[in-house]
Amino acid sequence: MSRYHLEGQHTTRDSELVKLEIGGYLADTPGLRSLNIWDVEPEELDGYFREIAAKVQECRFADCNHRNEPGCAVRAAVEAGEIARSRYHSYMALREELEAAYAL
Repeated sequence: MSRYHLEGQHTTRDSELVKLEIGGYLADTPGLRSLNIWDVEPEELDGYFREIAAKVQECRFADCNHRNEPGCAVRAAVEAGEIARSRYHSYMALREELEAAYAL
């Protein structure tokens, strides 16, 4: 047990990139406790979520932030089950973090 973190010690010795059957990759790295988004502005984030990016052009307003604007195609897709609610919530949480960071 680690005295510093009061948790189990890491057993991962080498970094590994694991391909997931559902698509995408998982990075297994020793000692990594958090991951931050770097060099992405809040308005660019939707481009990193494929299912959200596919709907952005259908929004009524070009500067839609997908929160509560009328005619938001992203929120409509979430309500229709075309975009998973969990993905939308992840997107919104990350966007709020980026907006807070850029406000500083």
